[in-house]
Amino acid sequence: MKFSLAAFGVAIALASSPSRADEAAVRNTLQQSFPQRTIKSISKTPVPGVLEAVVDGRVFYVAEDGRYVFAGPLIDARTNENLTQARLDQINAIPFSNLPLADAIKRVKGNGSRKIAVFEDPDCPYCKKLEQEINSIDNLTTYVFLYPIEQLHPDATSKSKAIWCAADRGKAWEKAVLTGAVPAGPAKCGNPVERNVAFGRAHGINGTPTTIFANGFRLAGAVSGDELERQLAKAAKK
Repeated sequence: MKFSLAAFGVAIALASSPSRADEAAVRNTLQQSFPQRTIKSISKTPVPGVLEAVVDGRVFYVAEDGRYVFAGPLIDARTNENLTQARLDQINAIPFSNLPLADAIKRVKGNGSRKIAVFEDPDCPYCKKLEQEINSIDNLTTYVFLYPIEQLHPDATSKSKAIWCAADRGKAWEKAVLTGAVPAGPAKCGNPVERNVAFGRAHGINGTPTTIFANGFRLAGAVSGDELERQLAKAAKK
């Protein structure tokens, strides 16, 4: 995602701005800097004189007089906490209850007491790696949202539809993502692929695999089984 600023992390002087804290003026400054972007929110930070702005899922900081815009990370030196990353985790979280689970392939292992949802492309090599890690975890319910990214994998949409139309979707998905084989025959059943793509785009899911945990935390990319276990444990506490 490209923005109009020359470089992130560098303070940039902008056009004339008000001398006092004024959200409307700050919003005006941001609209000048990011004319084609959506400003989701403006709020205070722990730093006096600095406001936080969420722009298209990214966090920027604005001097309260509206003159300077800069990017994080904002670190609390006392605790060494990355405040920017903590806010991004909140901003990008997707409540599990908001997921259209009827549009996913449900797979249960063990007692299925823990749960994740994963947006995956059948032709994505990183999805294959993640599936291998998921298979090593017990007592897990996995909801697989077929999420083809045609720009990278032109055949992924047709494969996703074939998987959904298979007699056993779970087995068809596992075979497709691990071996590349997809069910034969026409895929003419009703399918949720277009809805999944629309949902993902609306929530800023730009790559596969993307995993959503029960606490809403979003994790992008193929990660280890240990990391999955760590996030599952964190989700269980909330």
